[in-house]
Amino acid sequence: MGITFVMLKPDAVQRGLGYDIMQYFKKNGISIECFDVQIATEDKIRRHYEEVIAKYGEEFAQHMLDMFLNKTVVPIILSGGDDIIAQVRRIVGATEPAKAEKGTIRGDLGLGDSYARSVAEGRVVRNLIHASDSPEAVKREISIWLPKYKI
Repeated sequence: MGITFVMLKPDAVQRGLGYDIMQYFKKNGISIECFDVQIATEDKIRRHYEEVIAKYGEEFAQHMLDMFLNKTVVPIILSGGDDIIAQVRRIVGATEPAKAEKGTIRGDLGLGDSYARSVAEGRVVRNLIHASDSPEAVKREISIWLPKYKI
């Protein structure tokens, strides 16, 4: 039995896609361990995207703040088999919705946003959901968004 972390981003929340997104996990035998509805703070955003901000700099940080700050997000802990992280990432689909396969969350619900369009518009790509990519990321991200949950 394993766990992973996902977070519904402001674009998913604003479009009311929470139920639809959860159905993708449910039909694959994945359970919700816990979730919360929160307003994203600068501290949490910077901590969550710390590695990416270090790589791409303060301009990227500002784009993340524009996307998240003072907006509603839904951090979620999911549980399932030992391969839960990889399984959830397959269900979520490619980071760039324009390249995500049909049958995935981003492919079906992502409105086809692309990196090229987001760069041209001076923003980050709208891709509905974050999914942790490693056991270390799961622990770190849970400690940021759902610190009362004990791993």
